[in-house]
Amino acid sequence: MGIEKTVLVTGGSSGIGKAVAKAFLGIGSKVIIFDLQEPDYDGVEFCRVDVRRERQIKAAFANISGLGVLVNNAGVYIQSDVEETTSGELDRIVDTNIKGYYLMCKHAIPLLKQSRGNVVNISSGLGIVPEPKSPAYCMTKAAINMLTKALAQRYAMDGIRVNAVLPGPIDTPLLRNAFPSQMEFNAYALLNPMGSVGYPEDVAKAVLFLASDDAQFITGALLPVDGGESSSSLYSR
Repeated sequence: MGIEKTVLVTGGSSGIGKAVAKAFLGIGSKVIIFDLQEPDYDGVEFCRVDVRRERQIKAAFANISGLGVLVNNAGVYIQSDVEETTSGELDRIVDTNIKGYYLMCKHAIPLLKQSRGNVVNISSGLGIVPEPKSPAYCMTKAAINMLTKALAQRYAMDGIRVNAVLPGPIDTPLLRNAFPSQMEFNAYALLNPMGSVGYPEDVAKAVLFLASDDAQFITGALLPVDGGESSSSLYSR
């Protein structure tokens, strides 16, 4: 697949980020993790970085001499009506889900120019199809979709590709924490067009493809991995 260079994954200690990091390890890539929590698996280089803090990002990048792939994955989810969302909650989700991705790209792009590498942003199907109970989250993911397209256009002539994977219902702690019981989680899964949720490894496979030479003519793409959720409507059934 042609991904033997260094790969940096934010939020790579758990969930989708962990699956992505392990997928790259599986094909022989060197993997660096930026996270607040130390990974519970071996083989990666860990840097304790809060992606909301540019000073921490800059300090960590000072120790990175080469980079082939940046996977922006670190994010938070808040389920709150617009009338109930606190200023603190809004700051946290915007600073993590938008500012964090932006700052990571800012500091990674100089290295990616040298390697003619690429960025894969983990966005969400909720950046396309809104979830009324989580408007702030939907807003941040829609912003990442546009950031992906804007950077793809800006850096195409530098040989940098920028794409996004849009997970739907993926079986992670982040998703399960949104449901009070297993019964409600199961009922939610059945609403998906394919009648189930996906797994972090499903997302990792899509990331691996977009980061590889097999996708060398793909940039600015938004690839849903959601069982058809973002393409369905009230009239689909």
